[in-house]
Amino acid sequence: MTTNRGLHHIAYWMDDLDRAMTQATELLGVGPFRVIEHVDLGEFRFRGEPVVLDQQAAFAPWGPAILELTVALAVQPPALAEALGIAPGAVSHTSWWTTDLVAEGEHLAASGCALLTSSVGGAVADWFSGGPLFAHPIEIHQPTVPVRDMWASLADGSRYPDPTAP
Repeated sequence: MTTNRGLHHIAYWMDDLDRAMTQATELLGVGPFRVIEHVDLGEFRFRGEPVVLDQQAAFAPWGPAILELTVALAVQPPALAEALGIAPGAVSHTSWWTTDLVAEGEHLAASGCALLTSSVGGAVADWFSGGPLFAHPIEIHQPTVPVRDMWASLADGSRYPDPTAP
């Protein structure tokens, strides 16, 4: 199994994506951002049950990591918003990737990080509670080709069109 537990990206909840991107560019020198109007989570579940998390996200390289700024457009049930700590300015999650999502999930569960959400579709990723380490969730990706391509587009500074755009 190839595991990379080094930071891949860090995400923050925002209430105004345009303002957040402008501030991040001015204060941190990051950009350009790649905006996804409605992130494709595919089959998305919270504690095993189907739920709704419609979100808009912007991604940009930030040194060796990626900065993700996210706005929650619709969240159901309210317990999902609470578990994910959705509040403007709060850390949404830190993330790393793996080639074996099941084994990494078992490792996190054994470390005291409970599985919160899973998505299979546009992204293949699980979110866990921060457990004893973080006050925010952890997202683990087993990246699909479209996700890897999007990450690569950030690394070389190019921008791909939003695959969900009409």
